[in-house]
Amino acid sequence: MPPDTSKSPRGRRSRRDQQHQASHADAGSLSPIPNHPDIPSETATLVVDATGLGEAIEHLSAHDVIAYDTEFIGEESYYPELCLIQVGSRERVFLIDPFEFEDLCPLLEVLASPDRITLVHAGRQDLQILNRLLGRPALRIVDTQILAGLAGLPWPCSLTKSVQCVVNAPMPPGMTFTAWDARPLSAKQLRYAADDVRYLPLLHAFLMKRINTYGHAKWADEACAVFEDPAWHHNDLSNQQRKLEGSRRMRTVERRTLQHLIETRDTIARSENKPPRAVLPDNVLMALTRDRPESAEAIGRIKGMPRPIATRHGDAMLASIDAARESTLSPPPATKKDDAPEDRVAVDSLWHAFCASALAAGVSPAIALSRADMAAWYLGGCHGQPGRAPWQQTITAALLAPLREPGQSLDIQWRAGVLQHACKEPNADQV
Repeated sequence: MPPDTSKSPRGRRSRRDQQHQASHADAGSLSPIPNHPDIPSETATLVVDATGLGEAIEHLSAHDVIAYDTEFIGEESYYPELCLIQVGSRERVFLIDPFEFEDLCPLLEVLASPDRITLVHAGRQDLQILNRLLGRPALRIVDTQILAGLAGLPWPCSLTKSVQCVVNAPMPPGMTFTAWDARPLSAKQLRYAADDVRYLPLLHAFLMKRINTYGHAKWADEACAVFEDPAWHHNDLSNQQRKLEGSRRMRTVERRTLQHLIETRDTIARSENKPPRAVLPDNVLMALTRDRPESAEAIGRIKGMPRPIATRHGDAMLASIDAARESTLSPPPATKKDDAPEDRVAVDSLWHAFCASALAAGVSPAIALSRADMAAWYLGGCHGQPGRAPWQQTITAALLAPLREPGQSLDIQWRAGVLQHACKEPNADQV
């Protein structure tokens, strides 16, 4: 069987080029844009010169709610290559070609200003790009995917499915993995990019109405406030470690080694201008953690180790492994495993009760908590509140209160196609 090259840099580039060519070859008509006062019906304006950029900035500056998205290529460099910026209002959509401008700061200042709300949907990478180019976090960002999770929709809910809860809008098939750095872009590509912001103001209004009905506005504000924290925009190396550890039972020295190697991988990736997994794939990182080689030659013999990386950065990897041997990283807090039947029943009971309480309150359980988080909290002694971020802990505290306070009970009924707390009357606006 020939090797699978689809995940190699060359294979991914080939796929992008193929989709780009296919979008040009597809001469079929695009679906009509729904006729709605809050949906821009005109073809998006492609901005390639200073006059067009000035017009876009003037238009956006006059609105109190605007939308923002980007198209980028992220698998070829440490920082994603920005290829297109989509911005819009209830009236117009602009597609800005960043390759035509040396300075986009005037536009970015409008997007980051506290004078207006800037909408994104699942916008982590888009906001990281904005933060890096502007040098500071944007203010008053609202992520409609987060709003959806607090407004009775599933988490995470794609833009297409979220929009279809509001209006029948046949959006073009996904073209995320196309050659966004190629020019010219096809009509199909431009329409796909425009639709990523075209519906956000309408979706925002719909979701905020539901959130206010549920009484979740404060939760939504707290959840979106994290975008203003500079630390939020940095690569989360601790999260990388949690994912790599998974359910493995690692010794303390292995945990130390993995932590140091993840930090070293990030440094190497930045110096090579490549994504971290391109310089050291996860399986190679875990082999280094497990074997802890003591020479550059041994590092070079690890299966899957990129030879140029081993040659240029083998000493840095060895130094990282040595540092891990000498460091005093604290072991993780001792917690019980839920292997015992009674513990598993207890965690399952709490988890399903929490899910029912959350769904009845119009909150997608997964936006605030996972079963693993619940298990860690319970088996660790139920100290504080479960949830990783403070805003998530606020939500879980409110939803778990009926289970934790003496004299309280969880009274939930199935009405109008959804779970509802018994004291709450059915609402025709709720899905």
